[in-house]
Amino acid sequence: MARVRIEPAGAELDVRAGETVFEAALRAGLTWPTICFGQVRCTACVLKVLEGHANTDPAQAEEQGVLRQLAQRRRGSQRDTRLACRLTVTGAVTVEKKGAKPADDTAA
Repeated sequence: MARVRIEPAGAELDVRAGETVFEAALRAGLTWPTICFGQVRCTACVLKVLEGHANTDPAQAEEQGVLRQLAQRRRGSQRDTRLACRLTVTGAVTVEKKGAKPADDTAA
């Protein structure tokens, strides 16, 4: 199992082998922004990898295409940007995802 720390919420998440960060977040009861619920369409689950890049599996073709489109819309490098619905990890990683929080966290 790999550990993912989510900032700025300060939440920690255990991610099983082969499980995406998004799937692990839902399993753990975290609120995670999404519209398409893991269908690689909305990009609402996009996150930024802050630490542990070596512990992230490479983006596959489907995710790469969406990330290229996102970079064009945002007009800049999206080097550390990944989709939580496709990101799998093999070790400790810290990510930034605004809007992600424990489900019982009422602070906005």
